[in-house]
Amino acid sequence: MNADPASAEEVEIYGDTFAVPGLASWLADVEEQGFVVVPDWLDAERVERLGTELRRDVNPIRELMGDGHTVRAHNLLAKTRCVDGLVCDPRLLALAQGVLGYQIQVSVVVMFDLLPGAKAQGLHQDDGLWPVPRPHPPFVLNAVIAVEDFTKANGATMLVPGSHKWHDQPVRQPPDVEPIQMEMKAGSLLAWTGAMWHGGGANTTTDQSRLAVDINFNLAYLRQQENQYVGVPREEVAKMPKRLQRVLGYQPGLSVAGPGMVDLRDPLDMLGRVSFGYDINAPDMPPLAPPNPPPFRVESARN
Repeated sequence: MNADPASAEEVEIYGDTFAVPGLASWLADVEEQGFVVVPDWLDAERVERLGTELRRDVNPIRELMGDGHTVRAHNLLAKTRCVDGLVCDPRLLALAQGVLGYQIQVSVVVMFDLLPGAKAQGLHQDDGLWPVPRPHPPFVLNAVIAVEDFTKANGATMLVPGSHKWHDQPVRQPPDVEPIQMEMKAGSLLAWTGAMWHGGGANTTTDQSRLAVDINFNLAYLRQQENQYVGVPREEVAKMPKRLQRVLGYQPGLSVAGPGMVDLRDPLDMLGRVSFGYDINAPDMPPLAPPNPPPFRVESARN
């Protein structure tokens, strides 16, 4: 990271406090232009290992490959453990909470690999999957981690800066709008709010791929794009750190009776305890879910 640690912001994430250098600046960029780029999010060794593990562990969805140039694999948390640390990275969760609020969950985790010849994707909005009239508060934050360099030639993501504020306009395509392509080095993070007009670029090279991991968050009281409770086996959930279990969706709601609870209990406490006809009053049952979680806050570490 390039930010000064002395100016780090402190945030609370699922009961733990973390110092996140640069957070306030990232949030200001997302608010103003709709996106932020953070170089050196991952170091070179982590990037190389991530690329090797993704290509080793994950098979693409063949029906989506079309002409064979766009490799796309969904539900990564059920297929590999190599992305766990990416999804529950405190820096990323702090960014997502800063944009969306305290109650977030992972919506979908996807691998994209644009091979030579891949065509450009049409511009779209990630929050368009939920039929909520605009304007509305942000309820999606998308983050892409470049596993290989993003260039204009190999299909760097296209964004239309400021379009996240065009609430009265339907998405238009080039040449009606002129997107910019987000060139960045492997290991960089690109994040944008769900209302941003964006799309993948065309890979016009003959010998370069463009591998990336996409981590999409939404509000915890919305339905996830990918059904994480069905998609991720329970035995794999048990292997995950608690912070990842929480962001996967195993978290209490806004109150003891809020969305996400199980019998007024914390869903994570109820894993493995529920069977047909179970007795909630049995002595080994957990207590009621905790009260409302604290709101998201950013505090300077210098105070």
